[in-house]
Parts: sequence; structure tokens; C-alpha cells
Amino acid sequence: MYLCDIHSHSQISPDCDVPLAEMARAALEAGLREFCVSDHHDLLDYDGLPAAPFDWAAAKEQYRQVKRSLGDRLTLRLGLELGSAPYDPEAARAALAQGGEELDFVLGSLHNWIGFHSNDLLDMTDYRGNEALARRAMESTLEHTLTLVTRLPDCYDSLAHISYPLRYIRKDGVDLTMEDYEERVRAIFTEMARTDHAMEVNVWHGADLASWPPLLRWFRECGGRLVTVGADAHRPEDVARGIPQALEMIQAAGFDSVTTYERRRPVLHKL
Repeated sequence: MYLCDIHSHSQISPDCDVPLAEMARAALEAGLREFCVSDHHDLLDYDGLPAAPFDWAAAKEQYRQVKRSLGDRLTLRLGLELGSAPYDPEAARAALAQGGEELDFVLGSLHNWIGFHSNDLLDMTDYRGNEALARRAMESTLEHTLTLVTRLPDCYDSLAHISYPLRYIRKDGVDLTMEDYEERVRAIFTEMARTDHAMEVNVWHGADLASWPPLLRWFRECGGRLVTVGADAHRPEDVARGIPQALEMIQAAGFDSVTTYERRRPVLHKL
């Protein structure tokens, strides 16, 4: 199988303090053939306020240095995890334009509860015993995800972790599943298939393998053909964790390839 991990972070992300060189070294040790750094640029910060511009100068400088040092030992790509693009489409497009020709890959994500308090869903601590609030969080995320895929197709290449809110909803003991939202998810997947965008299987450094088989089946049934994989690592020890299992799941779901990106164009690799 083509071992790749194209969702990972470095010290450019606000929630990671590890230089890209260390993350790339871990990718080599894990036997990856391709690795993409996709640092966070959320248009809203953890507190729901407009975030500072992305530091493209620093991101590109460390990328160039590490790419030179790797030579042909590992294919390194420059990506971006662009969060909350529906909140401010102009700002999202301006950030991507600054990526220029070096930008290989854009993950479209929604970490914030846009329009409620706009905080990152990670910081919601009152789901416990409040299923109604948990459902509102999930519904809001899917609503804005539908906006992303229908109105801003230029602002993402692969849809990141569609089940993101469930990480924290389940942690607080509320029993929700993606099956509760199958009709809405299928509407999102149908639009993604129509525009030939990818779905990410985000295994969250091996901690979330169970969510993906039904989602892969729905995506394929909706006409989707492109699938990316990411461990979402913020530490070297989490690079590529769960990736072999993700590739096996993709193959079991009937897909014959995994997708990476170069200059924002999909490249398919046989499984």
C-alpha cells in the first residue's frame, strides 16, 4: 500500500510546538512515502474571535529547509488546514492566495461553532447531560459544512474530519453517532462527489478508527471517488498512527486508491 499521511501539524500551528524537521523525521521512521504538513489557519480563534493572519513566511521557510534536507528520502508537501471558511469567505480566499504556487493541499475544517458563541468545539465543556446542546452543535457543524462544499468549493481539496464534534460530545458522555445524521451527511457527500472533492479519513492518531466504515460506504454510494488519510498528529510519536488501518478500511469500502495532492491537484495511488 502507498503509505502516506497528509494531515499533520508543526510549530506553526497554535496547538503544536514541534518543528517540522522532527515531524518529518518521525514520518521517515514510520516508513511513509509521502507526508504533508497542514498547519492550522482557523479564521476564528479558540475564543471565537477573528484570528490573526497565517504566518506564510515562517511556514514556507521551514518547509523549504526541511524539504532540502530530506532530498528524495520522503515526498514532503505543503498544506493548510483552513478552518471556518464560511465565516469569512473573502479572508479564506485571501489566505489561500498567499500560499501561492507552493501550496499543495487544503483541508477544509470546521472547529468552531459559528454563530453561537463561536468558540472551538474543543472548549465546550457543558455537553455533559445536555443532549439537546450536543445535537445543536452537530447540526450547526453540518449546516456550515454544507455551506463550505456548496458555496466555497475553491476553499478546500479534502473535507477534514466531518465527525469532529463527536470527539468531545462522546467524551462528555452523550451518545450521538453519525448515523443520526445520515441524510444530512449524504447531502454533503453528494455535493462533494459532484465537484470531485475528497473525503478525509482522519484517524486522530489512531484513536478514531470506528467512525469511518459507514462514512466511507455513504461517500462511495453518493459517487465519491477521492479519499485522503491523516493521523492529525501534533506530536512526532503520533505521525502515521492508524494510517495502515485507514488504508485497509478504504480498500474494504471498495476504493482502489488513496489520494494525495500536488499543487492542489489530486494524485491517485493504487492501494
